[in-house]
Amino acid sequence: MKNILLTFSFLSLLLTSTAQISTFPYTEDFEAGAGGWTANNGTSGTWALGLPAGPVINTAASGANSWVTNLTGSYNSNDTSSVVSPVFDFTALSNPSISFSIWWESENSWDGLVLQSSIDAGATWQNVGAMGDPVNWFNDASINGNPGGQQVGWTGQGASPGSGGWVTASHDLTGLGGQSNVLLRFAFGSDGSVTADGAAFDDINIYEVTCP
Repeated sequence: MKNILLTFSFLSLLLTSTAQISTFPYTEDFEAGAGGWTANNGTSGTWALGLPAGPVINTAASGANSWVTNLTGSYNSNDTSSVVSPVFDFTALSNPSISFSIWWESENSWDGLVLQSSIDAGATWQNVGAMGDPVNWFNDASINGNPGGQQVGWTGQGASPGSGGWVTASHDLTGLGGQSNVLLRFAFGSDGSVTADGAAFDDINIYEVTCP
């Protein structure tokens, strides 16, 4: 009974503290705080919001704050962590799309990052897009560290196949138009050895795509 009450209390707190976003275009640069985005670090992750000061990832994309797998150093081995968005209501959108700044610097094809979506409160997650999609989208389909429980995502170090700095990535949020309870997450995964700075994201933009 105690566990049930604790679980109910946690769910009630989560529902009351997570604002549903229904006004678009949506922009978030994290300069005023997390804006409802929440780190799910478990026992292995080190995601944090702040000024990046790692050996490689050492600036924010804009302003002073970005989300980074580790603000001052390397991610952990056997990492299975993520940063989850607030709830988005896309009821009024037919063709939602997302763009953001991203920097990845991780052991190539072993550790990496993926963007996923959920329409069932996080019970299941699907990748946003596929390997090789434009613009600056996933560059590998065999990441051993299984970001988000699968193997597609961004991975690599240096200028190539790493991002070599901040780049802008964008993609249609296919299939999410009209959905009233959408979650997004940046999920990171690493294997048991060799770590690096990891990944960072900033400057989220979600908007309706209209064609002439």
